[in-house]
Amino acid sequence: MPSIFRKNNFKVFVLVVFLLLMLWFVSLLGGVFVILIFSVLLTFLLSPVVEMLEMRGVNRTAGILLVYAMIAILIFGLLRTLLPPLVEQVVSLETAIRSPGFEKQIAAIQADIQSKIPFINFGDISDKVSQALVQLAGRWLEIVTSAGSALMILVIGPFVAFFLLKDGDRFVRSFVALIPNRYFEMTLNVLHKIGVQLGRYIRAWLTEAAIVGALSIIGLAVMGVKYAVIIGIVAGIANLIPYLGPVVGAVPAIVVSVVQTGNLSMLVPIVVLFASIRIVDDVLVVPAVYSRGASMHPLTVVLLILIAAELKGVLGMVLAMPLYTVFKVIARETYWGLESYGITKLETRGRTAGSGEPGWGSRE
Repeated sequence: MPSIFRKNNFKVFVLVVFLLLMLWFVSLLGGVFVILIFSVLLTFLLSPVVEMLEMRGVNRTAGILLVYAMIAILIFGLLRTLLPPLVEQVVSLETAIRSPGFEKQIAAIQADIQSKIPFINFGDISDKVSQALVQLAGRWLEIVTSAGSALMILVIGPFVAFFLLKDGDRFVRSFVALIPNRYFEMTLNVLHKIGVQLGRYIRAWLTEAAIVGALSIIGLAVMGVKYAVIIGIVAGIANLIPYLGPVVGAVPAIVVSVVQTGNLSMLVPIVVLFASIRIVDDVLVVPAVYSRGASMHPLTVVLLILIAAELKGVLGMVLAMPLYTVFKVIARETYWGLESYGITKLETRGRTAGSGEPGWGSRE
């Protein structure tokens, strides 16, 4: 057999390609794919808490139910606190957009900008903006339908995650039982480290989004911008896609400020606010919540997001970084396992006991 087939790099490459093909096949199932991904992410997120309770003597099933109950209480409290003002702001925003004065405000701003920058042809911005916003405000049926689909995912996902949390060890043992003996110990170790590292990444990912959303709400509220809760929630959710949160938050904030004041007086403060949030996120939040091994070059992030958007739209953009992290951890930990457990030297004659093969870099 050619030596290349015995190299660790080749083995890891084949494993990652196989997993990518499996992921692509599952993605063809549409809604099932979304539910499965959500369930797995939720499992990694909650697993450390369940294990901590189990170590303290709580039955595993009871521990899972306790965690679910705590989450339900937290969600109920948040909904009871945030839902009334959120609904009020949505209704108020729709009323403002549909009012006759809104078109006049847009037309006046357009004329003011045109007079100051005459060499730029804006066209009939007022009509286009008004029509777009009115159409968006009137698409309640589509929004309700999407909310229904999301609600189904939020109901079925935790149900599937419950069994993954409860019987996950059994599933792992069944899988490992199929592994050849010389890979047995390595596989257990690699699976454990994958679970730990992915759990940390997912918790950091959600924490960052929550912080960006909270900073956006607080900043806009202090500035006196209406609908701060809506805009902040949108910015936080959008930040699940790297670099997008502050941008997505700034655009509706500027539109709302125009409706509120009738001019562009708040344009610069809003831009400064979201630029500051972006800087705080990059300088303070990201280093604090992410591990050193989770950092990625910005160009890599942008390329991944563009590719994911082309393949799966907005859903692909949201899932791009978690899935990339999954495969990155699998590749790194599998290579480390092959090297550390000396599996290659069982297959290759004439190699010294401590030798290794260059290629995938050192382990974090």
